[in-house]
Order: sequence, then structure tokens, then C-alpha cells
Amino acid sequence: MKRFPRPGAWLAAFGLLTLLAALAAVPLIRYSKSWLVAEAPQPRADWIVVLGGESGQRVIGAAELYHQGRAPFVFVSGEGDCELIVRRLVMAGVPRGKIGYECLSRNTQQNAEFTRRALAVYEPRHVTLVTSWFHSRRALETFRRAWPQVDWGMHVVYPGNDLYHSLALYDAGAVLTEYLKILVYSVRYWTFR
Repeated sequence: MKRFPRPGAWLAAFGLLTLLAALAAVPLIRYSKSWLVAEAPQPRADWIVVLGGESGQRVIGAAELYHQGRAPFVFVSGEGDCELIVRRLVMAGVPRGKIGYECLSRNTQQNAEFTRRALAVYEPRHVTLVTSWFHSRRALETFRRAWPQVDWGMHVVYPGNDLYHSLALYDAGAVLTEYLKILVYSVRYWTFR
């Protein structure tokens, strides 16, 4: 006759695993601003590409770059909030005729592939990406691998005034998920290309 562990043993094992996960999460969140942020400023670009997924700060960042004269056109990539981002860019003063978009991509890899298809006819040499700070490293690496002929810049946006004043704890769920996504991308897309 087979004996199963008592419920107390299962609870103890679950508690231990929870404690270990919490201990692992602390340094991942604490050092996320060093490990996840990719800075790649560009003084001028042919296009600004705004990635969907968070339409507030990313719209503001793209509109600021456009109004500073950093690029003459803005391209929006990503399903879900794509059309909302376009409307918000227009409300922020970016002329509708200067905005292109694709609303079909469902992840960062597709953002890169679909953006390449849409913009290849314009033969851009310099493109600046706009995305959230915790997404910047994976986004930049993905776009560089998908379209290596382009010089990719990165404009990182934060929920606070700047990275120093942004609390990683505010974005803790997204930060921890981003580490998993980097692991998946490094195996699925980056390793074998």
C-alpha cells in the first residue's frame, strides 16, 4: 500500500517554495533598472516607432520626440491599443498624415517583423523605438535582430519623472514577467538566428 505525504508536508513544501520565490524576486526587482533598461539615444531618426501595450507614457514620449523635431514620422505597432495610441498622438498634436500604424502584431517579435514589412518601402536608416523602461532591453534586441540594416535607437519612458524616481515595485508584476519573456526570447528567437 502506497503512503501519500500528509497535508502538512504539502503545505510546508508550498511555503518553502513561496519563500524561495519571494527571495529570488527581491534582487530581480531591486536591480531591474540596471538589468532591463537599454539606453540608445538618437539625436535624429527617420521614424519614431511606438510599441503598443501601454498607451499613456509611450504616447507622451513619442509626441515629445516628434515635437522636438527628432523624426518627421511616427509609426504605431501592436494590437489592442493601436488605434487608441493613434488617436492620442493626434490629440497630442502629431498630424494624422504623419502617423502610420499596424494593429495586428501580438508580441514584440511580431512588432519587429510587421514594422519591418510596413516601413521597408521607405528605406529608413535610423529609427527610434519608444517603450516602457522594463521592456526596452528586449525590444531593442528584438528589433536589431529582425532588421539589422537599421540603426535602432531607444527612448525609454517611465511612470515617474525619470528612472530614478520610478519605483520598480509599481511595475513589479511586469518586471518579473519581463525576465521570463527575455528567457523565452533568448531561446526561441535570438539563439538560432
